[in-house]
Parts: sequence; C-alpha cells; structure tokens
Amino acid sequence: MTRTCDHLKAITAVLATAGTLAIASGLDTGATKSTQGLDGAPISDAILAVSEDVKLYNEHLTTLASPYMMGRVPGSEGMERAREYCAFTLEQAGIKPAFPSEDGTPFASYYDPFDLGGSWEATQETLTLEGVELEAGEDFVYTGLGSDGAVSGEMVFVGYSIDNGPDGFDSFNGVEDLDGKIAVLFRFEPVDEDGEALWGDGSWSGRASFNNKLRALSERGAAGAIIINPPGTFDRRANRISRFGSGGGGAGFPVFMMTPEAGEKFVTAAGFGGMDLMGLRRHADTGGELVSASSSVSLEGASERQTIQAANVGGVIHGSGALQDEWIVVGAHLDHLGMGYFGSRTGPGKLHPGADDNASGSAGVLLLADILSEMAQESDGDRRSVLLMLFDGEESGLNGSRHYVSDPIVDIENHAMMFNWDMIGRIEEERLVVSGLDTGVGMRDFFTPMFEDTGLVINAPERMSGASDHTVFYRADIPVVFSHIDGLHADYHTPEDTSDKINRVGATKAVHLYAEMVSSYASYPTRFEYAAQSSQQSSSPMSDIKVRFGIMPGSYTDEEAGIPIGDVTEGGSAAEAGILAGDRLVRWDGQKLTDIQAWLELLAKHEPGDTVKVGVNREGEEITIEVTLQAR
Repeated sequence: MTRTCDHLKAITAVLATAGTLAIASGLDTGATKSTQGLDGAPISDAILAVSEDVKLYNEHLTTLASPYMMGRVPGSEGMERAREYCAFTLEQAGIKPAFPSEDGTPFASYYDPFDLGGSWEATQETLTLEGVELEAGEDFVYTGLGSDGAVSGEMVFVGYSIDNGPDGFDSFNGVEDLDGKIAVLFRFEPVDEDGEALWGDGSWSGRASFNNKLRALSERGAAGAIIINPPGTFDRRANRISRFGSGGGGAGFPVFMMTPEAGEKFVTAAGFGGMDLMGLRRHADTGGELVSASSSVSLEGASERQTIQAANVGGVIHGSGALQDEWIVVGAHLDHLGMGYFGSRTGPGKLHPGADDNASGSAGVLLLADILSEMAQESDGDRRSVLLMLFDGEESGLNGSRHYVSDPIVDIENHAMMFNWDMIGRIEEERLVVSGLDTGVGMRDFFTPMFEDTGLVINAPERMSGASDHTVFYRADIPVVFSHIDGLHADYHTPEDTSDKINRVGATKAVHLYAEMVSSYASYPTRFEYAAQSSQQSSSPMSDIKVRFGIMPGSYTDEEAGIPIGDVTEGGSAAEAGILAGDRLVRWDGQKLTDIQAWLELLAKHEPGDTVKVGVNREGEEITIEVTLQAR
C-alpha cells in the first residue's frame, strides 16, 4: 500500500478496497468477517480495519497530541495531564513504578521530578561605596550567580579569579584565605596588549566560566563578589551587564556585575594601590598579586525565583536470573513547544501540537509497555531489566535525560543500552532510520537480521544521526540505538504538526521492530561493549557549501549540544542578523544542533539568499533570529 501523510486519503483508500489498510500493514487485524462497519462512517471503518495494536497506538497518539495537552510544554497544566496519562497507561499495562517515592522508598513512583529553569527577578540591589554614586540597573546589577544576602567588608582585587591557568597561572598567587572579604574581579581571562585572548586560540577557554571563578572564591571563604567587565577586550559582551537570572555560578554569597565605565569610577574611589581600571587589567593579565582596597563596600541583594517543576515518567519491567542487574532503557521525549514559546520555525502565538515531535515516539513507548509486559510474563531464564522512559525538557536542552543520567535508579555503569525514538509518526514509503548500530561492538550484526520482516525499509547509517535524549547516554559510554523518520517534513516545529498526518500503521511497525530488538537483547547473554564513534567526513564537504554564516566557533571539542560562538565576522550573515560572540547556536530552522559536523551538513543544503530561523542561547535564554545567508 502507498503511504501518505494525508489521513483522509488513507481513509478513502480503505473505503475503496475493504481491508486494504489491514492487509498491507502486515499486522494481524484481530477482526473477523462478521465485523460490520457503519454506513456513512469512514473513520469507524478505518479503525475497524486495523490491528488492536494500531488502534491502541492511535488512542495514545491522538490523546497526547490533543489541544487539551497544551503542546506539552514543561510547567503547563497540559504537560501535567500528559504525564498523568502516561503514568496511568504504564500502570494499566502492569509496568511497575521506576523511581523512589518522596520518603526514599525505591521503585515506588512513576515520576522523576527535577527543576527546569524558571523566572528570576531581583527585588533588592544595593551597592554602597563612599565617594561614588552608582545607579542600580545602569551601572551595576545584582545577578542570579550567587545567593541573596547583605554583606559589608574590606575589598580585595583578585584579578580574573583563576587558580588553574596554563603554565601555573594563578590569580591568587598562593593566597588561600579570603575569609569575610568582598572580592573584586574581572570577567573573562587574561588578554594581550591588543585585547585578544591569551589561552583560547582566538576565544576564551573554559577557565573563563563563572562556575570556575566563583568556585575559586567560595573555596577561599569570600563573602561577596563584584564582577567588572574589563576594558579593551575583543569580546562584545564586555560592554554589557547581565543579571544571569538562569543562574550558572552557584555561589553562596551575593554576586554583582558592573560596567567598565562604572568600574573606572568604582576602583578610583576604592583605592586599589593607585591603579585605574586598565592598570588593574594589565596587572591581572600577568598574574599579579592580590591588591587590597583602602575602602570597604556594602552589598545587598534579594530576589524572587519561580522554578518550573518538570518530571520524567518511567516504569520498569524487572529482569531475572544472572542478567537482572543490567538495564535497558527505552525512551522518547514527551515535551514539546506549547504555543511556540521557543524553537518554533514560525514564531510564537499558536498551539504547536507536536504530533510527530514527539507524541509519535511517546505513544510508541506506551504501546511497547503492553507488548513487553506480555513478553516478560511469558519468558523464563536470564533477562535484563527494562526501564521505559518518557523524558521531560528535551526540547530545551535534553534536560530530562541529563537529569536521569546524573541521578539514575541504579549505577549508570549497569545500563547496558539505550533505545530512543524521536519522530516516528510521519513514515513515508515505509522508510525508517535506525542509527547507532556501531556504538556497541557486535550490535550491527546482532540487530540487522531483525529488519527483514518488518515491512519497513530500514536506513541504518554508520554515522549517528540527530541529537536527542540518547546523546546524553552515549556520552556516558552507553551503547545507543536511535530511530526517526527518514527525511524531515515541513511541519516540523510548526503548528501544522498535527495528529491527522500521522501514519499509525507505519509507526506501529516500528514499535513491533523494537519490541523484537529489546526483548532479544534482554535475554542475550553477551553485553555489547561500548564503542566510541570516530569522527567521520560529512557527506557534504566544505567544497559543497555555497553560503557563509560568518562565525568562529569558540571550541571544536565542547561536549554541550550546540556550537559556542567565539567570534562573529563583521559584515557576515550572522553579524547582520544580530548574532553575538558568546552566543551558542542551538537550532537551525527548528532542528536541534549537536555539533559542528551536523551543522555543516545542514548549511550545505542552502543557496545564497535563503532565509533560516536560528535559535541561539544568549545568557541562559533561547532566542530566535532570522538570518539571510550570503554567498561564500
């Protein structure tokens, strides 16, 4: 049967040839010749013609993609409903809870809660130094990098607050005690006379992070911190101050930030050995000793934070015998974009149902729960345990899977494999991608024979495809298998990703394939050894790229998803659109970016003059920017 994304056409085909949908699916319909349709009821006829598994998949898919679920954005009532539906379905299938209860009882809850960002607002920000008047919000700001409090005390200039620089560089010159003092420090890292980074090959190294700087102060007992943007550096962010309401430093004391202009007035009034701001910068660039001020300062910061409560949903099928302590994870992300609040290719304001992304994968996990539960009851002997997961917060940065891998239900070393689905609903011409088969030694030979009788055309590339929750497991040295549709459709990350366009029969075939893969590996005596994939040449080499974006990556080895932007080429596509050094490129026309290689492959598909919507993470917030691509 020819597949189509138009559900109404599929129904018409069923009416034209009775039973065509069921016969072509290759799945047992469970219907008998006595089953009668209803006159004038084409949808009823279509449902009656397919297998019980397709019917069940349809129920899950339609429910999760319903407007009642509000686009399943974290923090919404709709997402809470979706989680409750998933937990209810797992329980009905006989799947046991996966997570500890609030009192610590193991395997007692279907929910794995975690904090996911939220809003932060400064309600009090006061910086008082005799001899200078500075305006809150203009000259300085209270930041979310530390904790609320009021402190007063002596000040000490600590350079860049870096104690782990190359060649023994140490801003503190061996000083280990700042007890009760308020540290004054520069943002970024040492620079040369031209203001260029000394250590980061054209950009900053990881030592410039707020985490690194504030850790060094915390270990030495500092009572507060004032971060000044240094004068004369190449980084455009040196002209801006930010509250960093999303956090990032985690210090246990108030942290303020100050502009270079205000910093000049401040250090002059404070009396740091008679040096002006540029003098202090040059002193810090060479790793000079700490400099005490002749004045004291008072700081007071207070804030209100509202945290979004997210939660993964999961259930377990406990294994048996010698393999029961090894775990297989089968997952899909449940969350989507709500009203297009972020990551939308068309902009916010309309409901994004996320039928394919990723109600299709979530519905597959729920259907798999029924299938595997029955298999477990019928099998004896040695069998690995299986964890079925519906991840939250994937769209905003793989947050649910990151949380799980950092706090798993058993030691992460006991996780033998992770299977992941992200968009399996818009299957056309029976095509499905199954990637990751080379992340474990022997996996390709083991799983490939299972593709033959699926009714699907399997594309099993050597190179891993796509960034989704499996990425976090792979980076934890766990073999992974990842499936998605073969080719991205135009409705991706738009309000048009609706449930009427889902190929229920094709998706159910994918679920049956994975039921065989999971159950076979669950009882297979040999654990596949993790194999890191070597970097491979893109199928779209640089010579094929006709456009230029105009950025210099800040790092080629950064493990976080996306591309850190170290510099922006003046006059280039990115600069003209308003992209800044320090941004992180995280999406390309809605697609999540894993690394530079994946991005180059997308770039090679464009012609000069094409317009793309790119997502950048700027100081903890994702924003969408429209970029017109220039010719190379």
